[in-house]
Amino acid sequence: MNFTRLFKDKRFRYGTLSTVMMIFAVVIFVLVSIVAEEFNESWDLTAEEIYTLTPQTERFLENLEIDVTLYYIARTGAETHLITRLFAEYAAASPRITTEIRDPMINPTFVHQFATGADAGIMEGSVVVRSEQGFRVISPMEMETWTRHPQTWQPIRESIDAERAITQAINSLTMGDPPVVYYIVGSGEPPLSEAFVEFMAAENFVIREHNALLHDIPETADALIITMPERDWGSAKADRILDYLDNNEGRAFIALNVMTDYFPELSRVLNSYGVGLGDYVIIEGDNRRTLGGTPTWMLPIPVPHEQITEPLHLENFVQFVLSPTGLEILPMRRTSTVIEPLLITSRDAYGRRMDTDAETILRVPEDEEGPFLLAAAITDTVFLQTTHTTRLVVVSSWTIMDDFVNTTIGGGNWAFVASSLNWLRDQPPGIWVPVRRPPGGTPVMLSDAQVFAMSGIAMGVIPVTLFGIGIFVWFRRRHS
Repeated sequence: MNFTRLFKDKRFRYGTLSTVMMIFAVVIFVLVSIVAEEFNESWDLTAEEIYTLTPQTERFLENLEIDVTLYYIARTGAETHLITRLFAEYAAASPRITTEIRDPMINPTFVHQFATGADAGIMEGSVVVRSEQGFRVISPMEMETWTRHPQTWQPIRESIDAERAITQAINSLTMGDPPVVYYIVGSGEPPLSEAFVEFMAAENFVIREHNALLHDIPETADALIITMPERDWGSAKADRILDYLDNNEGRAFIALNVMTDYFPELSRVLNSYGVGLGDYVIIEGDNRRTLGGTPTWMLPIPVPHEQITEPLHLENFVQFVLSPTGLEILPMRRTSTVIEPLLITSRDAYGRRMDTDAETILRVPEDEEGPFLLAAAITDTVFLQTTHTTRLVVVSSWTIMDDFVNTTIGGGNWAFVASSLNWLRDQPPGIWVPVRRPPGGTPVMLSDAQVFAMSGIAMGVIPVTLFGIGIFVWFRRRHS
């Protein structure tokens, strides 16, 4: 065989080169697989990194002071990669976190000890968070949010809440027994939504209703939530609330509204702490602080407060209120009362009184001048035999608790309520873990120009480029 002639043959050279390149690619693939197996590394390439802990959770776990065990209740072979990967992330983030997977068929007695419902069982796929302070069971429904397609009615996974649910459960165990917050009713106050009560439960608060028209404020009350009533309180109700606030180091979150009529008893309670409500609706003149082109739908300006607004600002939360009035700081108030602003309007805002005859939304001479105070933190400290401190957060629009308004801006309103309640009780801010979207769950919005550009690249530039490369290679081989 003439090897010299064989090596000069063009087809042999091209075939040999192709074979060597294939062998080289296989060797590289094997080496990468060995290295990956050795270091057991993987990368989260999802758009929202749903398999990776958020910085919020990592910061929280760095300061964890109790030992916590996470149990994943799942049959062997039926575990979901999302939970097992998150368990690995939690264990790596803190030496105080340990994780276990328990098969309910193999460990029925162990799993049964966590059953608290009427059916005396735990759903497969649940996560149990356990410490010396107790345990929390997180069902699969709490770790995912599902909706239905508007046309096909097929179920669609809307969000992944596993990390948020687990982190909040760990946080609630570190804080001990949840505080009891009483929602004051009896004068036509709107009912609290089920979604709001569930949110507060996740933030480690127990919400209960209480009719202060008929009964004294319970001694077990850690705080009150008060909203705008349809009719004025009776004197007995106002006296009970004042007695709780003045004599029991009371705490209250109060969300009201513009007074369409004079409420003397409600005003008496507010005036006792140096504030009153305006008789006008605020119109925001700065379009940058409004939504939907409606000047009474406004985004308040947060005023720095170490425990209420600053933690929310760091997590990019904003607040949104509809048709607020102004909080009036009374010139005559107790020297023991300190009022700190939390939310304000811009200087371009103005107040339109309820009895005005103006037929335009534009400013008229009779309007009140801005800026206006929309929310304030009030501390009243009295030094008797011991220091006696009362705390209130007052907001001039009850819509800060409304479901639709809260959802519109991504939960910033309810986060403000929870942050305020934590400050009222001198507790640290909550853990704000954002909702994650599943892969492909976030729609990609393209403009017409982007669609034309991508179509041109796909149907024009790429085929022409590949055709040109082919002609170039053929031409070189033809003349080599």
